[in-house]
Amino acid sequence: MEFYSEFSKNYDKIFPLNSNKLELIDNTFKDLKEKRKNIKLLDVGCGTGSYALALAEKGYQVKAIDLDAEMISLAESKMEKVKADVDFYRLGMLNLKKKFRSASCDGIYVIGNVLVHLKKDEIKEFLALAAELLKENGKIFVQIVNYRRILELNLDGLPTIYSKDDSVRFERNYDYNEKENIIYFKTKLIDHFDDQILSENEIKLYPLCKSELEANLQAADFKVESTYGSPGGDQYRELSSIPLILTAQKN
Repeated sequence: MEFYSEFSKNYDKIFPLNSNKLELIDNTFKDLKEKRKNIKLLDVGCGTGSYALALAEKGYQVKAIDLDAEMISLAESKMEKVKADVDFYRLGMLNLKKKFRSASCDGIYVIGNVLVHLKKDEIKEFLALAAELLKENGKIFVQIVNYRRILELNLDGLPTIYSKDDSVRFERNYDYNEKENIIYFKTKLIDHFDDQILSENEIKLYPLCKSELEANLQAADFKVESTYGSPGGDQYRELSSIPLILTAQKN
């Protein structure tokens, strides 16, 4: 977790809140507001808490988890500057039952490619946990990278991200091991002024594709509702959409 602790200092520069994504998440859970009061959301892998706090400002009751202590600390410090109250916990994705009861959430969202940090069987385990935590007809919102595009086009990475102030850049490279069916995700955070590497990391990611994610959701007693190919809600296209976004409702 050392990389993420270092990366957290520049996290909001690299991944600022995307207003389109925020609206898409809000629209996914908005209809629940018409049927229930005090809609409770769980943010899984919240990073520095930007989306959790923004959704709390929209009237949701939000709880959020992340495994990195520095991310949680930064998220909690943001509460002092906004009119929102979120409970942040340092917690792993597979340990949700340590803090949350069955049928205690109306909605769960896991964004930013967090889900594929888990192994193949762990993804199934997490989705089953999510279903257990959700109330009847609760919803889940999942955003990951479109790995079908990566595999079919044999891509070796994702576009470099430059911070808005141009002070840092985030390079993202992929090395796919077909035998293991694992992607080695190699990243570098670089000071853009002097090309100094601030931090670098390599982590294994499971290349979860749309058909398998849908099957896993259905196995966990979800019904897939919508599929998008961008935070703006564009149609998903297998070979051109960079993200894969799915929403599903618990049966």
